[in-house]
Amino acid sequence: MPPERRGKRGKKAPMESAGSNIDDLPVGVLQHILGFLPAWDAVRTCVLARRWRYLWMLATGLHIMGNEDDDMEELRESVDHLLLIRGIAPLETCELRFDGIADGFPDSDVRRVILWFRHAIQCQVRVLRLLLTGNCDHFDLRDQHLVSRHLMKLELAGVVVTESFLDLMGCPKLEQLAIYGSDLYAKKISSESLKYLSIASFRFSNSFRTHIHAPSLVSLLLDHNRYNTPVLESMPSLVDASIRIVGNSVDTCVYCDSGDCNSCQGTIPGNCNCILLEGLSKAKHLALTVESKTSIFKRDLRRCPTFSKLKTLLLNDYLSLGLDLDAITCILKHSPVLEKLTLELFPKGSHHKMEIKGSYSPVQTIAAISEHLKMVEVKCEVVDERVYRVLKLLCTFSIRFSFE
Repeated sequence: MPPERRGKRGKKAPMESAGSNIDDLPVGVLQHILGFLPAWDAVRTCVLARRWRYLWMLATGLHIMGNEDDDMEELRESVDHLLLIRGIAPLETCELRFDGIADGFPDSDVRRVILWFRHAIQCQVRVLRLLLTGNCDHFDLRDQHLVSRHLMKLELAGVVVTESFLDLMGCPKLEQLAIYGSDLYAKKISSESLKYLSIASFRFSNSFRTHIHAPSLVSLLLDHNRYNTPVLESMPSLVDASIRIVGNSVDTCVYCDSGDCNSCQGTIPGNCNCILLEGLSKAKHLALTVESKTSIFKRDLRRCPTFSKLKTLLLNDYLSLGLDLDAITCILKHSPVLEKLTLELFPKGSHHKMEIKGSYSPVQTIAAISEHLKMVEVKCEVVDERVYRVLKLLCTFSIRFSFE
């Protein structure tokens, strides 16, 4: 028999920790990881080992990016070759991003990028982004029609689109749409499934008014509109809405503060009874910011709907003061369950230095406003005559303030 060991026990071989080597991961996990890399970096992994040779072709993400330092002809050939090799393997995410290069695209390259975009649709992509920076007014999607049973999120920047593209009824699973810095020449944006809509730094037509039909919408952001403000159709599921209108809208009217808004009817093409407020009337949280003498709110307030679910409301300086306090009075009287009101009474580009807080404390029941109103915040630089007018109005509704 072998002699018995004494003293220190024999050292055991160290155990390798599970999953310490990336090659031990399942193929599906590796394809998911490769999907986060830029396309060319994912392709380069084919030289790592035999097992990696074709993994990039089935990566769940495809990120094609170009910038002003790239040679367009080389980029064009590389992307064409890449898409030809990978075929129509399913994609979770596809991003086509061109920074500072798209404004130099000839028409042939615009058509080629659109083909890449449509190739992603054929790959049953769920999240699709087409993002262009620079002067991209000619990047035209107006003749395109989007149909996909798989697309869930779409993000566009720097493009021109019309209703043929924004008729999204052919995308029954689309829930998120974000459009930035684009021209939207559409008479209607339509989707039965859309839940989140964000449109910023955009331009609508100046000859007709776009209607937004999205009855399933939960969240809405409209920021920095140019030309005609869109008509919001019924949104019964709306929870959060933020609307910001700037001074270069054709809905701007020099007469809207004169007390006779009939002067500005000609600036509102169409025969809409209510442009914004009716569509926003089911929101639970609402922020309204106007940076011009717009006729839209003056007109809408005449037909002010009941905000039956509204819990929190934010109004900016112009809506609070520029409409002779009509906006505050009207919306307060039409918000039966309002809990928090915030008024930002300071000019654009500045910040508030004072915050005055108040609450609804009626000495007797006043049915004119919500009995649920728990907090009123007035943010301002200084309590001047303008701010005093607002505080005086709110006090008539039995709102008491404390200064901080």
